[in-house]
Amino acid sequence: MPAEGFFRAGRTRPGPNVHGSRTGPPAGGNRPDGGSSRRPRWDTDAGITARDVAALRWLGQQYAARSDVLRVLLGRLSPGSPRVAGQLGEQTLRQILDRWEARGLVERDRLLGHLWAVPTPKALRLVGLDVRAWSFVIPQLAHVHAVGIVRLALEPTIPTGGRWLSERELRREAGKSLVPDGAVQLPDAPDLEAGAGLYGEDVDPLPKRVAVEVELTRKGAARLREAWTRPRHGRWQRTVYYAPPEVAGYLSGQLQRIRPRHPIQVCPLPEVAGSTYMRPGGAS
Repeated sequence: MPAEGFFRAGRTRPGPNVHGSRTGPPAGGNRPDGGSSRRPRWDTDAGITARDVAALRWLGQQYAARSDVLRVLLGRLSPGSPRVAGQLGEQTLRQILDRWEARGLVERDRLLGHLWAVPTPKALRLVGLDVRAWSFVIPQLAHVHAVGIVRLALEPTIPTGGRWLSERELRREAGKSLVPDGAVQLPDAPDLEAGAGLYGEDVDPLPKRVAVEVELTRKGAARLREAWTRPRHGRWQRTVYYAPPEVAGYLSGQLQRIRPRHPIQVCPLPEVAGSTYMRPGGAS
């Protein structure tokens, strides 16, 4: 993980392969059995596909998503080449949401001038997420949306073998303990020697993690001090805060006053082509 954060120009990797084999068809474009080798389009109801599962699982992990985040997410999972690189078109997005809604997999609503979608309990069960269905809460939408954009920005930069951990996954793991907005779990380090457990048994080291916090508003100094001085498991390498300029400046100032017990890094909110952050009051 580079010291300057999660970003390094030109050092990205493609998203997970959820499309199956990429082996091309024989000459002529058809399979030997005479059928078409083309994968079904997003707007074709071919049942629940691996792409649907990947998208709905992402959506459930992040509570909900606004249409611009969905266009980027689905564009990355698209079997074809969208007209705008990395983004699905509005019409195709509507067709996907129509298909999901017809199957009882999502609910959608127009809130603060944008279309939003949230997975239903049926969808959460279908993709194996043991979490409660979330209902739209307008004061929380800006934060949910910002965390979704940050995840979209970071995921292509995560080293192979690592993965994103959502707040919902971390919360199930930690119980009532406070958890960050998300985390990047780094790949296993197979060369590290096993440690000793309570009774002298070999214990393999846990994968290292980097906590991710998205701060859109200022937290009081007392809350920051409590968070920054709280003991943490050694697997946590550091915490990276992503914030707009005015909040980032405030956090940097507090770092001069408070001595954290673990490394803290403050970064600007990352940009993702095709998506925008919400301003105070809900506009974007």
